[in-house]
Amino acid sequence: MVMTYAGLPAELPGFLAELAANNERAWFQEHRDEYIALVREPLRALVAALAPVVLAIDPAFDVNPQGATVSRINRDVRFSRDKSPYRITQWLCFKRPGEGWQEHPAYFLEIGPNGWRHGMGCYAIPPAANKAMRAVILARPGRYQEALEQARDAGFAIEGDSYARPKLPEGLAPVLVEWLSRKSPFTVANRPLEPLLFSPDLIGALRQRWAALAPLYTLLR
Repeated sequence: MVMTYAGLPAELPGFLAELAANNERAWFQEHRDEYIALVREPLRALVAALAPVVLAIDPAFDVNPQGATVSRINRDVRFSRDKSPYRITQWLCFKRPGEGWQEHPAYFLEIGPNGWRHGMGCYAIPPAANKAMRAVILARPGRYQEALEQARDAGFAIEGDSYARPKLPEGLAPVLVEWLSRKSPFTVANRPLEPLLFSPDLIGALRQRWAALAPLYTLLR
């Protein structure tokens, strides 16, 4: 699959921009075939092409292109004030079957009308789980510092909502302070729309960059 992967269509972000401007069921139904051709099927092909990359990191990852690895286009609006029916940002997520990525790390890639990003971490980690993770990190900070610095050197930043007044011991490396100061930290590389995103070379680039996150992923597991 890697050798036959042709790249994402250049029209994909433009379709998402049009969807953002016309986020209603009538418009989407008229353009459903475009969504399938420009978004859903290309993202499924990207999952298939990335399968060997992520399975080399964790052989237990779910890599089924037809399953939960690709975001649904429909939003769950039951508990949201925003009743827009469709997702503008589309994503891929590689995690183990049956696990949410609230407490378990996952690799992700997101594409929107104006850019894309990729990285690894947990999403909205519960406070108790974050407290446990922080305790483990502080018990052996050197290993986590090395893994976080490797991620930083590969072009990844640390993001996530910050604590107002994080209580941390003195003398920690800056990269550990950055990670431990956040409620649900993750690593991410934010990118503009660029030729790499639409090229078959994306697979090789992600293989190299995601491998740099593998030590941190293993520690977070």
